[in-house]
Amino acid sequence: MRIESAKARHGENGSPTPREIATASDKPDIVQLPKRRCLAIDGAGSPGDEGFQQAIAAMYGITYALKFARKKAGKHDFKLGPLEGHWAADVPPGTTGRPPESTWRWRLRIGVPVDVTHDELERIKREVVIKKHGKLVGSPTVGHVFVETIPAERVGRVLHVGPYASEPESFARIGALLADAGLKPAPTHIEVYLNDPRRARPAALRTVLLRELTA
Repeated sequence: MRIESAKARHGENGSPTPREIATASDKPDIVQLPKRRCLAIDGAGSPGDEGFQQAIAAMYGITYALKFARKKAGKHDFKLGPLEGHWAADVPPGTTGRPPESTWRWRLRIGVPVDVTHDELERIKREVVIKKHGKLVGSPTVGHVFVETIPAERVGRVLHVGPYASEPESFARIGALLADAGLKPAPTHIEVYLNDPRRARPAALRTVLLRELTA
């Protein structure tokens, strides 16, 4: 078993996403994720729903607008990191098996510099919804994006290669590692999408899976 720790810092290549989140191997391990700052948006249901796709569009559109505005203003520039999804389900405690998609709750995140403020984000949101010929002009989804500070946490981690439907096999491997370490997994997890499912073949999808732990 390998256990890593890290200080809160920018990730590699100028990305505010810590390397512990964006990198992993096919061998499960346990890592300490540093405190970080993200843009985020909440939703429910299947990732195939229109609301999920609209949330992705809003997240990327706002993050790019924030990046360009900060660069123009002479502030710290940053490289966009991968999209993350924090997943949970509204099911009774002790429920086993894959919960129905109607019970799924998700929070999409993209890492941003630690000095991004609420007021800065609100200004960007106002600009993107009124920008002439912009992709997010008039978008009702933009208003739901917020800034989130995520505390440091310890997680089980593995790189999953292949379709999302086969993720339970990788989560089972994380679960076995956690059991050996005397740790109990929480019913929530994080998925970090390293490539675009709209362009990659299902067999080539690369996703970092992070299993959160109970207190």
